[in-house]
Amino acid sequence: SRLNKEEISFDDLKDNEAILKSEYSMISAGTELSRAYAIKKGFEYPVRPGYCMVGRVLKRGKAIAAEEGDRVFFNAPHASLVRWSSGDKVQGPLILKLDEEIDPVSATALNLILVALQGVNLTEVRLGYRVAVFGLGNIGILSALMYQKLGLKVIGIDPVKQRCALAEQMGLKYTAFENIKETLDDFSGGRGYDIAVDVTGLSEVIVDALSCVRRYGQVLLLGSPRKSYEADLTAVFSMVHMKDVKVIGAFNQTVPVEEKDGSNDSLVNNFRISQQLIKEGDLDIHKLISRIIDPKDCQKAYDDLMYRKDQVNAIVYDWRNY
Repeated sequence: SRLNKEEISFDDLKDNEAILKSEYSMISAGTELSRAYAIKKGFEYPVRPGYCMVGRVLKRGKAIAAEEGDRVFFNAPHASLVRWSSGDKVQGPLILKLDEEIDPVSATALNLILVALQGVNLTEVRLGYRVAVFGLGNIGILSALMYQKLGLKVIGIDPVKQRCALAEQMGLKYTAFENIKETLDDFSGGRGYDIAVDVTGLSEVIVDALSCVRRYGQVLLLGSPRKSYEADLTAVFSMVHMKDVKVIGAFNQTVPVEEKDGSNDSLVNNFRISQQLIKEGDLDIHKLISRIIDPKDCQKAYDDLMYRKDQVNAIVYDWRNY
């Protein structure tokens, strides 16, 4: 990984374009590592990772709702200056204006919060339900805290002890990093789980999630499966069939952008709720962040996130001096 210099033209700005000066951006470890280290099939080098950006509007086209000078959240690969276009497939559909009272470093996590929030909203939730969240990376912790906020009894599972400790520091009441099967059985009182959430994207963990839910339970696939895995699919499908399990896909880009009559399920509404969760202190994002670094140290950042997961959590780039 390295920084490249590019020229960004301010001229001939189209109605759906804007010039954005970056302040901070967060590395989305799952998605970005899968591309940078060729875990996900179909990607070729060079790779330009990143999509969790916070900055200010320097110049805008007529169709851009945010005003010049506004602090905004936007999707784009990591860069100090971005010529943003709503038609670009890697830059997302909207520039979203941020509440100025929200710390911009915390705001870099908004994409992760949106992923977690959409997944939680896709499941049927009732008071008294028990939830098992497999994988306590950033999105796993955020998801578990959201279920807990809704009044459910939630346990987070991760083999890395430090991740469980971080989840507890964030406010999650119950975690497990060892003796997982026995702990899961005890926590559910032998009944099984109403909801099991996979945030790892590991197929073998999805099988564990299917195994632990009760009859009529729900399994939410919040992680993106990437690695090949050999298993007896008949046994897996039999669990789904015999227990009447509902398996729910939760790819983040499936909700409509704007609210529609009869539904509040939209990117705009989820963004409002996500900001509220930060602003009201329900999600203390600074506890998730291990480092705020100079972008020139990008190679070490990716190596640490890939190979030292027990030592490093979220990493944020500081672009203010570029």
